[in-house]
Amino acid sequence: MPESLLLRMLQVVWMEITKMWWFFLLACLLVGIIKGYKLDLKIRDALRRSGAWGVVLAVGIGLVSPLCACGILPVAISLAMVGTPLAPLIALLVASPVMGPDAFVLTWRGLGSDWALLKLGGATILGLSAGFITLLLEKQGYLAGNQVRLKPIYNPDGTLAPARMIGAAAGIRVKNMIIVPRDSRLHFILDRTLDAAQFTGKFLLLAIVLEAIIVTLVPPSWILGLVGADNLGSVVIAALIGLPMPVNQIPLIPILAGLLHRGMDHGAALTLLLAGPVSSIPATVALYGMFRPRVVIVFLTVSLGVSILLGWLYQLLT
Repeated sequence: MPESLLLRMLQVVWMEITKMWWFFLLACLLVGIIKGYKLDLKIRDALRRSGAWGVVLAVGIGLVSPLCACGILPVAISLAMVGTPLAPLIALLVASPVMGPDAFVLTWRGLGSDWALLKLGGATILGLSAGFITLLLEKQGYLAGNQVRLKPIYNPDGTLAPARMIGAAAGIRVKNMIIVPRDSRLHFILDRTLDAAQFTGKFLLLAIVLEAIIVTLVPPSWILGLVGADNLGSVVIAALIGLPMPVNQIPLIPILAGLLHRGMDHGAALTLLLAGPVSSIPATVALYGMFRPRVVIVFLTVSLGVSILLGWLYQLLT
């Protein structure tokens, strides 16, 4: 690689790091505070007794939970095993991978306030759509009956086993974080902040390098040819690109910044921003282990379909 190209790539990487580092630390601190005060767990517990408001509350959980498509699985498994209705479960599984407090802060810094608010609104619409469509299909009979494949596993003392063990019995690999009690809440919050920084930081740095590669090496004509046109096709292509991407909501931010810099259509960018984190193949495979095929079909159809519709709408309004 010519030295000039390498220097340009390093300049892009350095510029992004200097632009985002303190927002990144703030986002990780938000994760630590949420975990320290158990805000996500308190809302999750309320979901079990939410009744008709379950879908709305589940979307609220998704918006405050700093978990990706795979990270939300232990929560979903636990909720499924205590008999949580299907509609709130699907709403949670759709909304959580797209938006969290950390992702909102970093999107605001990396792409701007408009994109952060668009992402927040899109995640809300996606989650509500998935939940209420699931509810409608249950009433119509398409999703009637028990749609959960998983079987509960109990400890010797009769309590429900951890989600990791229940998932493993069904061939689902679930991430498991061992939480060590601390002598003070502040110490605990700092530990969870460090966990978030270590987990997210390595993927974010890789994504910034990918952004530098896109900005430096990818010809604009390639981007314009695929997703640069202000038409319906570019939005559909963006959704199909996002389908197999094993990337969560935070690393997608600098990648999308590079694509926008190269001329990606904004409607297609919004679709990728929403569809990419929620419809990745690893998460879909795990969902197939949790639910019967009809649920997975509804999950993917609604996630991609609503993301495409929102992209088209944004094209129309801009």
